[in-house]
Order: sequence, then structure tokens, then C-alpha cells
Amino acid sequence: MKERIPKAWVDYIFLKRRKIIEKMIRGEAEAKDIYLEFTRTLPAIVTYGPAGLNASIKMIGLLPKKEILGEILSKMKSFIKKKPKMKEVVKFLLDSVYVEDILDLTKLFTLDLALKNTWKNINETKSAVLIFFTPPSVSYMVKAEVTIHRDDDVFMFANYMHDLFHVVPIKGKVISRSPTYLFHIEEIWDKSADKFGIKIYP
Repeated sequence: MKERIPKAWVDYIFLKRRKIIEKMIRGEAEAKDIYLEFTRTLPAIVTYGPAGLNASIKMIGLLPKKEILGEILSKMKSFIKKKPKMKEVVKFLLDSVYVEDILDLTKLFTLDLALKNTWKNINETKSAVLIFFTPPSVSYMVKAEVTIHRDDDVFMFANYMHDLFHVVPIKGKVISRSPTYLFHIEEIWDKSADKFGIKIYP
């Protein structure tokens, strides 16, 4: 049985992310705070393979547990049909998605909109390293096995999540159909300025 995901990682990747969204919906978040806190969602994804050594900044998301993913997708489909505005989208995400008990925090996902070097490398090696940095000093490195999803619940959820923020409040529907990388976390290292690289998981 795998070790429990450490509290420090849960706080970094989820709890503080939820906190800034709560502040945004209350109108209490300043632009500089939003930019700083959202560095938690924007790692450099480092790969190696046919395209050579490559690093690309991509926004990552949090995935519900497998046993509840279908139910969450059904809720999302019904919600999107209402053509919600951004404030409604944020409230929906806080109530129905960004809930610790339903998330599988051993996994992260992102879409590949470019299909260039990262795409070439991951198709060949099925592996990646994610580097997170939140100024002034917090940094984590995640080593992951990567699966590619193009027509399943993971793919649907990832594209829905992307468009809920970027498309649905404007067009009232989901249009994205991008391949999805699912990062299965194998190791987490604390590389913050005061740690000098300590493996915290497993």
C-alpha cells in the first residue's frame, strides 16, 4: 500500500489553491496575490526523448478519485447546460470539485494544446518531471509516469475543467478536445531554498 501523500504537498497543491479561489469569489484577492498563488498550478514539465531535453510551462489540474469521476462528470454536464457566468463557475468548482475528500492527490493532469516537443517525448518515454516554484523560496519536484488520454472520462474531465474557466462563461459550451496527460506521481521532492532537495514521498 502506498504511503499517504504528505500534508505539506496537500497544502501546497490543493489547500492554498482552494484558499485563493475562495478569496477571489469574495472579492478579497488582489491581482498580485492571484498571480503569486497560481504559480502552484503552473509547473515546468520537463521531458526527454526524440525531441531532446525539453521544458514547457503548462497549467495542471486536480483529478477526482476514479470511483466518483463519472458522477462529477454528470454534474458538470448539467451545470454547463445552464450557461453559467464566471462567478457561478467558481462556486460550482468549490462546491463540487475542489473538495479534498473526493480528490486523488496522487495524480495531476494537463492538456496538450501544442502537440510539439512535450508530445513527442511523452509518447516515447511515458515519463516527466514537474518543477513547481512559488516565490520567494518554495519549490517542489514531482517525478511521474504519464498516461495519455484521448477519449475517456479523464479526457472529458480535463477538457471540461479547462473550458469552464476559459470558454463556458463566454460561449456557454465546451469546445476543447485536446489530448490529456495524466501524471501518476511516483516521487515528490521538497526543493525549497531551506531544504536542498529532500524526498517527502513515498
